[in-house]
Amino acid sequence: MEKPVGFDQKVLLHHLDFTAKHINKYSRKEMYELLDGYLRSDISGAKSRKNAITMLMKIWYSVDEKLVPFRNSILDIFPLLTKEERLLIHWGMTLAAYPFFKDVAQELGRLFQLQDNVPSTVIGQRMKEAYGDRRRVEVATSAVLMSMKAWEIIIPAQNRSYQLNDKIQIGNVEMQAFIIQILLQITENTSLQLDIIQDHSLFFPFMYELNLLELRQHNGLVFHRQGMDALVVERNSIVQTALL
Repeated sequence: MEKPVGFDQKVLLHHLDFTAKHINKYSRKEMYELLDGYLRSDISGAKSRKNAITMLMKIWYSVDEKLVPFRNSILDIFPLLTKEERLLIHWGMTLAAYPFFKDVAQELGRLFQLQDNVPSTVIGQRMKEAYGDRRRVEVATSAVLMSMKAWEIIIPAQNRSYQLNDKIQIGNVEMQAFIIQILLQITENTSLQLDIIQDHSLFFPFMYELNLLELRQHNGLVFHRQGMDALVVERNSIVQTALL
């Protein structure tokens, strides 16, 4: 059975910003109509616009129920976030919404840990190995890479390769808590060691030194020791249950 792809075309940051700012104000039908009007200046074709709307809604509206409370808390402070913090939020929500996007990001993150330039052909081949050698996989891989390029995460280099742009510093504790929540969600782990989170390949565009003093006070997370040295974090199940 072929693995689903779903990531059909390039996504622009200002489309994601617009969606996040309005998602709690309108019904699903109203959001589709609102987005259809907003996207017309960038996407003229009705089918392409419909695909883009579906993707934006999947990223911000049709999220996993475990992420709904955390998404809502992020939306409450979204207008106050910096451009860089909004990019982090969109990155995490897209990772959670689209496993294909997550898998491309994982491959890029691992390769950027080893080398400065990553050929697009290498990423394309890895994705075909995972999802099958079909045209849709090629299109989706290109769409992910073009999105990351548009977000200024990666920069085109020689010989159809990409290099990593300057990493984005994340010091906001709420944003660091968001990183932890997303990683717990998409890795399907009940807990994660802090040293794994600190330099995780899925968040390769970002640089963060986890503020343990303040994170320990975050009511959505619980920290405890595992063995002699490992510090692990998990969701606060009591808080999650209360919020749902």
